[in-house]
Amino acid sequence: MFYKIIPKKLRNMMGIILVVILVGTIGFKIIGGPEKSFLDALFMTAITITTVGYGDVIGLDNHPFGKVFTIIYVFIGAGAIAYLFTTLAAYIIEGELKRVFRRRKMEKRIAKMKDHYIVCGIGMVGLYVVHEMYLTKRPFIAIDNDEAKLDVFKANNIDADLVVGDATENEILWKAMIEHAQGLYATTDSDNDNIVISLTARQLNPSLRIVSRCNDTKNIDKLKRAGANSVVALNFIGGLRMASEMIRPHVTSFLDMMLRDKYSPMRVEEVHIPVDSPFIGRPVKDIDFKMIGNLMLISARKKSGEWVYNPYPDTIVEGEMSLIIIATPEEKELLVEHISGGTNGQA
Repeated sequence: MFYKIIPKKLRNMMGIILVVILVGTIGFKIIGGPEKSFLDALFMTAITITTVGYGDVIGLDNHPFGKVFTIIYVFIGAGAIAYLFTTLAAYIIEGELKRVFRRRKMEKRIAKMKDHYIVCGIGMVGLYVVHEMYLTKRPFIAIDNDEAKLDVFKANNIDADLVVGDATENEILWKAMIEHAQGLYATTDSDNDNIVISLTARQLNPSLRIVSRCNDTKNIDKLKRAGANSVVALNFIGGLRMASEMIRPHVTSFLDMMLRDKYSPMRVEEVHIPVDSPFIGRPVKDIDFKMIGNLMLISARKKSGEWVYNPYPDTIVEGEMSLIIIATPEEKELLVEHISGGTNGQA
């Protein structure tokens, strides 16, 4: 119901005003007698509680009780109206102040962010990206033209910062600290906007990794030329997913369960082997995965681009190799520290 979106305090005040108007209308109708209509009584009520001074339309000269009633009613009615408008003004000002303070607090948090991700466009696709970023505890900033998207975040139990503006503009991307970001998602529903976002973001931060949404597969090449590292064509991916649901349903069910489990956020993660890792030149079995947790190594990608699926224990670790694992975000961070030599890599 519509009334539920009105704050309780204002609903109570509106109820009081309706009672005041009803009491005044009935009282002046009784005082005026049968020759006066309810419209006359309502008019007398309105000019009394608003103190506009249009004159006596009921005829109180020969009604002492009516004069006493009017005197009391002026104080009560006018006071109630004044209190209503004061409360309404305070509510509006308080709401504006809350928005101002929230915006300033948000800007201060954003100014300190580094190695974060930027999500441009909070439609259905962008909301799923934001949800995944939040669930896996990645630092991120959202950009959208509509400030009401903060309410969408709140409704989905997502605590996120939002830069309000057009993500195709340099100034808005600067506000999202793009120079310190490590990744950007162009998720608007317009391929043209995503092309401009990718192009602008690439110019502002050449080392940025950009993943763009694409509606028309004919624009994939344009997006890559504009600066996107990867392009996700929704129709293409959707078609592959439908085929997988038919021919390998348990695999897709497994991935869905992994992505939707809110209590155990296991993910397929990627860990980069730094060039100074103490494990370089040693077999994969020397990395004690079980010491870290219940993570699993499923693949490795060499610097040359060659993939090694389900690596054997004797597979040699190379510099700038990427390990593909199934793990929680916390386990991934422990593995990153371990292979960097932070937890006794020589053991």
